[in-house]
Amino acid sequence: MQFSKSFIRQVADATDLVDLISDHGVTLKRAGSSYKGLCPFHSEKTPSFNVNPERGFFHCFGCSVSGDGIKFLMQYDRLSFSEAVEELAKRAGIPLEIQSGGPRSSNPEEDRGLHCLKEAAAFYSEKLSIPEGENAVKYLQQRQVPESMWKQFQIGMSPDEWQGTLNYLQKINISLAEMSRTGLIKVSEKSARHYDTFRGRLMFPVKDVRGRCIGFGARAMKPEDKPKYLNSPETSYYRKSQVLYGLHEGLTSIRKKRRLIFVEGYLDVIRLHENGFTEAVAPCGTALTQEHFKIALRYADTVILLFDGDSAGNNAALRHAHLLLPVALESYILTLPEGEDPDTFLLNNGKENFDAFLNQKVPALDYLVQQTIKKYPDSIQGRMQGLDELLPALYEIQDPKRRQLTLMTIGERMKIPPELLSKELKRKENKSLHKNKNNDKVSCLSENNKDSQDEQWLLQSLLRKGKLWPRVREHLKPEEFQTPNLRRLYEKLLQLPDAVFQAFDPFTLEKSDPDLFQSLMLLLSEEIPSHDFGLSLLRMKERNLEIEYQEWLLHSKSNEERAQAALKRRLEEKNLKEIKQIIDNILTQ
Repeated sequence: MQFSKSFIRQVADATDLVDLISDHGVTLKRAGSSYKGLCPFHSEKTPSFNVNPERGFFHCFGCSVSGDGIKFLMQYDRLSFSEAVEELAKRAGIPLEIQSGGPRSSNPEEDRGLHCLKEAAAFYSEKLSIPEGENAVKYLQQRQVPESMWKQFQIGMSPDEWQGTLNYLQKINISLAEMSRTGLIKVSEKSARHYDTFRGRLMFPVKDVRGRCIGFGARAMKPEDKPKYLNSPETSYYRKSQVLYGLHEGLTSIRKKRRLIFVEGYLDVIRLHENGFTEAVAPCGTALTQEHFKIALRYADTVILLFDGDSAGNNAALRHAHLLLPVALESYILTLPEGEDPDTFLLNNGKENFDAFLNQKVPALDYLVQQTIKKYPDSIQGRMQGLDELLPALYEIQDPKRRQLTLMTIGERMKIPPELLSKELKRKENKSLHKNKNNDKVSCLSENNKDSQDEQWLLQSLLRKGKLWPRVREHLKPEEFQTPNLRRLYEKLLQLPDAVFQAFDPFTLEKSDPDLFQSLMLLLSEEIPSHDFGLSLLRMKERNLEIEYQEWLLHSKSNEERAQAALKRRLEEKNLKEIKQIIDNILTQ
């Protein structure tokens, strides 16, 4: 599928990059005119992922991945170029304009990885129909999982040998690099030999919303094999905090019901789907996170968290009730009877009883308050202790109305007078605000230098207002920059022709000059305040003029020479004001 350049530009310009990336589970926080968050393309604890909505690009200073909305979808969802354009056009409500002829743009590297995973899933699935998969078949039969579910979820069995999967995939021309990148093989530290990640295990392919296999969950078939459940390692395809097992299989039902039932295991999901509860999903080998709930927000208005009836399930219910409080979903908690999980409950009690049991669900906020109250004495002091435990979750609620309603509900449930609640919340907020302001001050003092501020602002403005370049390069020399890295950057930029800056696109430098590209990304990601460009230029030149004047005086040997230095300074100051006027006139055109 071929699109015109103008159509591609139209789609890219119509994309709200912050919304697009946020909808894909990345938490972004405003940082001046940009947004920052943890990079979705590599593991990190300190945010280095920057989104600039004004210029419509993202960039990670940790792994150097960058681009626009099209590039984000290609990287994150593993789409081809044309698929990404089509997806963004649909999102923006723009009718497709397809050019006839021309080659189809694609991203073969990602496609090869998905092909590798697809072939592995088919390979494992076929094992159930031959003697090699006999143990897996017996296990599924013992668990009363019907064959229709085997096929629907593409359940399989990995060979009980060190290189069974590796050898098969090599036979169909899939390289070791592709297998390694998808997490299907590992390398021995002792022998440096490659071996299968999954050996002799029941295999559950994990699929994205498009139905493409991106990883696996694997259950041990032999008691001595540890751990009991093994999941694919984190890869560029499989990020477990952003994947829900069963979402693809139940997507039609989920969109229709606008509801999700969260359970804990693969077989729990399969059992619920078998009984018609096709809105059931589960995290893949990890606890539920805010990222999972962001996925839920895309498809549902209501979520029910269903936990096993044991101490671990009760602890998880309370922990997740805290997580749900800031999420704009109608959320409920439901704990099964002791010793039960969704799979066994449905087998023992049937579909109708399970449906009736779902009606006993408790709003997440009520559950959270009830469980918190139990921890403390039934007194004002005890209730205030409980409130101290609950208040931190309130700060995460961004919507003021939702926060206030939640606070009122907590006060009502805990029998705390509204005026006491408001006073306590205000006290806590003021304390938190004071702490944040102090942190901001420390950050500002450590990162900003008054001498370099005008230089930084000037370069940022030049990159955004290309028409200034011819005049500025005429009047500003590299040696007038006092900040070394900014001086080097300006020197490099001076080597580029004026025409480049009329519609400056830093991504043209990504391959030709990676160092310059990284420096520009860092500069453009910083907030640019509203300021007088001409004034910044004037202050820079006045500062340098003052330094020169002091040098003139230092080398003057007579009053006449000192007078000449003062006259020269006045002439230069007049010249600077004329330069500023020229710049101001350009900006007002």
